Amino acid sequence: MAGRWTGYLQAALMLVGFGLTMMYLMAVINGSVKLLFGEITEEQFRAGYRAYNSTLRTGLILSVLAWCWSLVSSIAILRSVPKEPPVIV
Repeated sequence: MAGRWTGYLQAALMLVGFGLTMMYLMAVINGSVKLLFGEITEEQFRAGYRAYNSTLRTGLILSVLAWCWSLVSSIAILRSVPKEPPVIV
């Protein structure tokens, strides 16, 4: 995080996005298991994971946003490094 506070915000944003994406994945897995054991129909399965589509979109958007933000800040950190290497005596 290079000693900058923005790194903590980027990590938090990524964790929230990852958590939302995992909520969607768990809904799909839960529905798949119930469908496998015949507890629900295929239409109920589709309705179950479609309810989480906005959660998936939001999670992916937040994850991509955090990744792009970290890319930009990483490039800024690399550009702030002095061009001349330090002299070791």
